[in-house]
Amino acid sequence: MFKKVIDDLEKMKTPFYIYDRRVIDKKVGILKEGFSEFTDLFFAVKANSSISILKILKEHSIGAEIVSPGELFMALQAGIAPEKILYDSLARKKEEIKYAIDKGVRFFNFESFDQAVLLDSCATDSKQKVKAFVRINPGIFPKTHSHLSTGSPWSKFGIPVQDLDKVYDIAKDFKTIELVGAHYHIGSQLLTPEPYLEALEKMEDSIEFFNEKGLSIEYVNLGGGFGISYKEGEKGFNAGSLSETYREISNKYNVKIFLELGRFLVAESGFIITRIVDVKEREGVPLYVVDSGMNDNPRPAIYDAYHHVEPLFEETGDKIKSRVVGPICENSDEFGTYELPSLKVGNLLIIHSCGAYTRTMASNYNGRLLPAEYLYDGDNIKKIREEQKLEGLIANEIF
Repeated sequence: MFKKVIDDLEKMKTPFYIYDRRVIDKKVGILKEGFSEFTDLFFAVKANSSISILKILKEHSIGAEIVSPGELFMALQAGIAPEKILYDSLARKKEEIKYAIDKGVRFFNFESFDQAVLLDSCATDSKQKVKAFVRINPGIFPKTHSHLSTGSPWSKFGIPVQDLDKVYDIAKDFKTIELVGAHYHIGSQLLTPEPYLEALEKMEDSIEFFNEKGLSIEYVNLGGGFGISYKEGEKGFNAGSLSETYREISNKYNVKIFLELGRFLVAESGFIITRIVDVKEREGVPLYVVDSGMNDNPRPAIYDAYHHVEPLFEETGDKIKSRVVGPICENSDEFGTYELPSLKVGNLLIIHSCGAYTRTMASNYNGRLLPAEYLYDGDNIKKIREEQKLEGLIANEIF
């Protein structure tokens, strides 16, 4: 993928993130081919908040799904129009809602009865009409990591599907906001269509319930969660497997469908380039210590997630089981075990599928600086974020 610029990469200070724009363009094309006729597409900013990445998605006419004023600020900085922004959140404070309304956002969800009342109150105070989605928890546990299952009965997200009567009782008395949609997001990194199809049955019941009550549902937000292939040989989610079913739902109920994808669009575009800084051995297994750690990509530590790792250069020699670990003072700072050739200090490794939930979950733990970021278009490498300076670690301190 980076053969044309491998000499340049060798000279760059590590670790750093690098994104291949061509991958993002390709993934957008897949979505538009299957869904553009009957959906509006939004990008989940929580997956990657790089202004340069957001601008690429804006070029493709994709909106933003945000969960905080900070993400709203970044989406606006990228030039995304407020009418193309969805503000989803488990719970918001009054000042957060007012900030978004004042910036022109008009699509909000609510996930509890108190939040519904607060949203209506803020809209009334601001004298602005707001279109609201109720997020419904369908009680489905899809096959994914427990931390990523947001539609299970135990999950903190959404209003239980059996409480739709209570939703109606509150919605019919709204002063300013208008309930126009139902919101279902059942989880992330899903690899098969079955959980979505199960959720659709609950969603159809919800639409029919509200329509019968005289609350016309115009939009259905079916969330995202389409999984990608982290492991060699693993199949990512086939987005086309849901296209026709979603089209039928749109036509049957005369609704516009919203999709809010994050990982699917950007994960496979991103990589971390890291350098081996030490070589050890544990019980006969080579242990390569690299200069990137769980502060740059916390997913292996949090989710026991797999990210494929291989040498950046052309591989030679026999491969043996080897461990790749970071330099941070935690046993959990380990990327995993891989089949690798014999390596030495100074060699570069490439960590795959780091375009989602890495830079947005990164931290300064152990006083480590946030890495530089680069964008590659197949010909040229462009720096899109400077490496954090030491002064940045105390920029907001008062002493």
